[in-house]
Amino acid sequence: MNTNKKVLVIVFMMLGILSISIILNVWVNFVDFGKKSTIDKANSIAESVRDGLTAHMILDSMDKRELFLENMIKHQKVRSLRVIRSKKIIQEFGDGTLDPYKYDDIEKNVLNSAQTITKIVTHNRDEFLRITIPYIATKYSNPNCLTCHVNVKEGEVLGAISLELDISEIKETTYDAIVKIIIISIAFLILAFFIAGYYIRPYIKLFDDLEEGISKAYKGDFSHHVTTNLSNEAGKVAQRLNDLSEIFRFKKTIELDSDKEKIYSRIQHILEKNFDIKQFVIFENNILQKVRKVALKSEALNFMDESDIENSDITCRSFQTNLQVCSTDFYKICDLCYKKGKESICLPFTISDEFSLTLLIYVNDEVELKRVRELVPIISNYFELTEPVLQTKFLMKKLHEKALIDPMTTLYNRRFLENYLDNELTGSETFSIMMIDIDYFKQVNDTYGHDVGDDVIVKLAEVLKNHIKGSDLAIRYGGEEFLLITFNTSIEVATKIANAIRVDFSKQIFKSATESFSKTLSIGISNFPNSNATVWQSIKFADIALYNAKERGRDRVIIYKQDMEY
Repeated sequence: MNTNKKVLVIVFMMLGILSISIILNVWVNFVDFGKKSTIDKANSIAESVRDGLTAHMILDSMDKRELFLENMIKHQKVRSLRVIRSKKIIQEFGDGTLDPYKYDDIEKNVLNSAQTITKIVTHNRDEFLRITIPYIATKYSNPNCLTCHVNVKEGEVLGAISLELDISEIKETTYDAIVKIIIISIAFLILAFFIAGYYIRPYIKLFDDLEEGISKAYKGDFSHHVTTNLSNEAGKVAQRLNDLSEIFRFKKTIELDSDKEKIYSRIQHILEKNFDIKQFVIFENNILQKVRKVALKSEALNFMDESDIENSDITCRSFQTNLQVCSTDFYKICDLCYKKGKESICLPFTISDEFSLTLLIYVNDEVELKRVRELVPIISNYFELTEPVLQTKFLMKKLHEKALIDPMTTLYNRRFLENYLDNELTGSETFSIMMIDIDYFKQVNDTYGHDVGDDVIVKLAEVLKNHIKGSDLAIRYGGEEFLLITFNTSIEVATKIANAIRVDFSKQIFKSATESFSKTLSIGISNFPNSNATVWQSIKFADIALYNAKERGRDRVIIYKQDMEY
């Protein structure tokens, strides 16, 4: 039996027990009330009979007593009425046509005990209440009992009256009331059952759904989504569980992502699809170098130029304070993030001592801003879960970059070149290749020492950086040999760049412990694509051109020709 049926059965049983208890209580109360009403009526008749007999006695009309009693039976709807005298009264006044030895057991008991006795008796299937009430002698009555009955004392029994009153009507009324209550109770139970099913079923379904979701989550499966139409606190509980499930599913997913860019794309999906946030940008901040770059920008954020943000000298207030910053906190609270006609909220997230993230969200009005601010805790949960994963990704990238960067010159090394050419090129690029070598570099090491030789290499790296654009690659190919890849440049432009590098480097003055000197460069150039040659073959062509430059006297730039020898 599922939870829904269990709850409905329990509710039905509880309501049934309650209804039965009410019916029994009403039944007992009706019976008690009927019996009490009948006894009250009997006492009233007994008092009337006593007063009537007393009046007949005073008026000396005792011969009319039987007529009086018959009228009482007739008018009070009494089945039988009998007045008896105690033995002392019989001794004093006679038996009054009553045989003193015809008392029944009840009457004898009442005369001896002076206590009223009631009993249910049946005649022809009709029920009657037999009640026998004693008459007690008292001097406080009017007239004084002891005045006429001189042989009795205060509190002694003068006689008794026995009545049989019909209680069939009361019983039928009781049965009718009970039947009506039973019908009403059954109708109430049926109605309550359907109402309970209607209102409780969504909660039971929610409970079962929650139990299933929690059971799966306990086993590491966070794919379950709780569905409910409830919009009250129960609905909020379901939504929070869904949020938690989504968060942990998100965490398990990003832990297996290969790079941080993939993680950013998942955050973008969460912001856009789960929270309906369309205008946002995520900055990567280098805390030590105090520089930032755009890690992710939504398509809807078309009013912002990311280069303006990256190159701006203005410090982001959220980055500076490491606190949440909202545009409604104060007018132009952050000059960097301010956009006319927009409201914004900026959230900082620390990844490590070196890196942090800043989430900047734009909305169109304060109403939407209020909605977003209410989402900040759950958004923060997503980012907090990404922090250790991103920290690992940043560290791995840093270690990877260190493995691909020459520590002396901070240029890429040959391992980077191999990785780049094998994995990054799409085949549609065009570029020029320059193989560069320092003329007679071995003499520098032999004459001035390796420290001065290192200075020469570092200076050449600086010259190369100054003559290439951001997308170009400068690589320390090995020893004093360097490689430049300049994208989207013709041989003519590459030749001008090479000559500018050669001239600039020749003007550099190096100092040793004994003298100052300068050095020259030999440069070979090839281009890609070049006929059917591969990239590595094109690099070999540049190396052949470099060899020819050295053969022709050094300090010169040579473009590769197919007839060149190596």
